[in-house]
Amino acid sequence: MKVADYNEFVERTDQYQHKPLSERRAIAIYGLVGEVGSLTSAIKKKLLTEGGQQEWNQPNDEVNEELGDVIWYCFSLAQIENPSGKVNILTHDIALLKREISGQNARARKIHAALDSTDPKKRERFLALAGSFPSTRDMDFDHYQQLAFLTARTEGRDLFEVCIAVLWQLGAELLRKTLPDIELTVNKNLADRPVNVILGEIAWHLSAVASLLQLSMNSVVHKNVQKVTFRANRDRPTPLHDADREAFEQLPRRFAVTFVTVGRGVSRMYLQGKQLGDDLNDNSYEDDGYRFHDVLHLASVAHLGWSPVIRKLMGKKRKSRNDQVDEVEDGARAQIVEELVQKAIHAEGRRLASESGRCEASGPTRAFPSRSLITFRFLKSLRGFVEGLEVWENQYWEWENAIFDGAALYYSLQLEQQGTVTVDMERRSISYDPDVSLDLSGGSVGLGVGKAFRKDTERDRVTILTQQERLGVESKGDIARLVSIKRSIIDALRITDPHWDELEVKLVNERCPSVRAKGRIRQRMWDAKAVSFQLALSESDSRVECTAIAIADIKDLAS
Repeated sequence: MKVADYNEFVERTDQYQHKPLSERRAIAIYGLVGEVGSLTSAIKKKLLTEGGQQEWNQPNDEVNEELGDVIWYCFSLAQIENPSGKVNILTHDIALLKREISGQNARARKIHAALDSTDPKKRERFLALAGSFPSTRDMDFDHYQQLAFLTARTEGRDLFEVCIAVLWQLGAELLRKTLPDIELTVNKNLADRPVNVILGEIAWHLSAVASLLQLSMNSVVHKNVQKVTFRANRDRPTPLHDADREAFEQLPRRFAVTFVTVGRGVSRMYLQGKQLGDDLNDNSYEDDGYRFHDVLHLASVAHLGWSPVIRKLMGKKRKSRNDQVDEVEDGARAQIVEELVQKAIHAEGRRLASESGRCEASGPTRAFPSRSLITFRFLKSLRGFVEGLEVWENQYWEWENAIFDGAALYYSLQLEQQGTVTVDMERRSISYDPDVSLDLSGGSVGLGVGKAFRKDTERDRVTILTQQERLGVESKGDIARLVSIKRSIIDALRITDPHWDELEVKLVNERCPSVRAKGRIRQRMWDAKAVSFQLALSESDSRVECTAIAIADIKDLAS
């Protein structure tokens, strides 16, 4: 890849250009030093793992990716330090190397001796090629890599470990640029050299690592372009995979799924008043909320247009053309792959939360609270699971959206234990509402009547409504209506002496309220198999009366 093209790419993808110069410089320095740390950590991991002694020079994806991240920050910081754009850190480094190797002082003679001991012709070849290097308009990263490596004073694994040590030192030199004057005066353990010199030396050691691993720097920066691009360009989503099918074989373009908790550790999904799939529990020794993981599948539908699991549950398998799509894309194997993908996402989210100390024993933990935690390496590993399937066509940023939104909704469901999830495939969006208004075709398991007198609304507002309910009512009529509904639900459940704060009701529509219960009231709902309530309201000038029917699913009545 041409250096000039990559330089333009870095400028185009720098998300911090709008910030003040000092803040941009700090972000670039800390980002660069952080990536140097990640690179050296990946190299040390490679050296210390089993087989590292013999296979130290075998490349892997992690080192390849980290090399690209460091070079991106090198170019970003170079642009900040050289706003005129006239300094190319690679040509600048070659010019310094040429001056150093052409020198005749004591240090230069030591370098000459070291170079000649490895290859007597190497110094001569470098000087011959370096003469025209800075003026080469079509220079690419491999040109620099091959020329710079001629100046390596050590070889093999020794050089590999030299690169680790020196990269740390160069990072420390950059961090000195952030110190106050008094610290710069007092702490003189490191030199204060120009940033362009430091960046050139970082680039040299990056290219040396690449050379030792038989990696092309052109290939490294090309992969970095792929990685950075997936976060930057999000305006052309992948066409929906079932766009060429009749409506009866398409996933619905807009739909809402209701999640309800029907027992301790047991959840259920409903679509248009009918159960979607089986009852779910965590299948775990601990309550980790995995019973709500189907929302991860729904996020895949929204952002990837893909979910063999949801397609089966909805009866949308593509069977009509007898073209193997049903067998390959919608069959059992594809469903297993999807479950593996979602489990991997769940496990990675928990691992990162545990490592950062965010896991809380007393409640759920938000996985992937930042998009930056969804690494390109992780996305590539997920994509490796689905090779050969239609979802392979989806772009990395679409995968990132599915993971990020899925984790957010999963966390909300764990907190609320219920909610309505709306998928819009045309807009590639998914949203969550904690309210549940379920118009269920089931059977009655309780009938109750409740009354509220308008003259008592102020007293009832304080004694019967929760703080959240009080915030939601605007008039005395609203208060009386809500009080009568709560009383009718309590009556339908045959509860005496209720704790009113254990029941929260929101009148989403006139027929089916959103009900959130806890404690004794929630347990009574579970025991009665009550999943939703249907209401009938009548009002007069003096009072509001409500009749509530507690509704259970037909299958629960049968059992």
